[in-house]
Amino acid sequence: MENQVSKLQKNLWIICLILAPLLIACAQFFWHNGLVTTVGGVLQVLSFTCWIFAFQGMFQVLKEDLPRYAVIGFALAVYACIGGNNFGVDGIYVEAMGITNLDAAGSVLEQIGFPTAIYLFIPGALFPLSMIILGIQLWRFRKVSPVTSLIFCIGALCFPLSRIPRIDLLAHLDNLLLIVAHLMVAWELYLKDQFSRGNSELKSQ
Repeated sequence: MENQVSKLQKNLWIICLILAPLLIACAQFFWHNGLVTTVGGVLQVLSFTCWIFAFQGMFQVLKEDLPRYAVIGFALAVYACIGGNNFGVDGIYVEAMGITNLDAAGSVLEQIGFPTAIYLFIPGALFPLSMIILGIQLWRFRKVSPVTSLIFCIGALCFPLSRIPRIDLLAHLDNLLLIVAHLMVAWELYLKDQFSRGNSELKSQ
């Protein structure tokens, strides 16, 4: 039964590694005038939910080599994913309020004030940062190839660079890069069965 649960967990991590960038790529097609719409917001919520489990799987393979980083890094990554989720929810409410331009949406955030830093902007900045550091560590401890790590880090770096100016074409290109990077990570972790190292450690305790 223990092996069956471990296999289910591993499959969940792999599926989420694939679904997370696919869902955010689909959400991009529902941007309107630089704003996240209701459909796009829902897809974004689902995407970042998957990203939590994708991060869990990637940090799992580093648990033996970097135990403190695996715990603290994952906690920060979850906070970052909650921020991504909140950007999606923000888009849902903005459309429900009939807001159709960036200036009006920005004025709503200005009225809210400082709390937006806590639930949007700080976790929003932590998301690409978490991915870049994680990509480096996965390469450093030979969990993935240098090419996979490089593509993963470039995709993470380009995530805010394409979203902040609200340029659709750049966001679509970055989404494609993220899909390729996550597919490569999922394939290499699955092919090398990197997850089983952490599982065997747990069973020996």
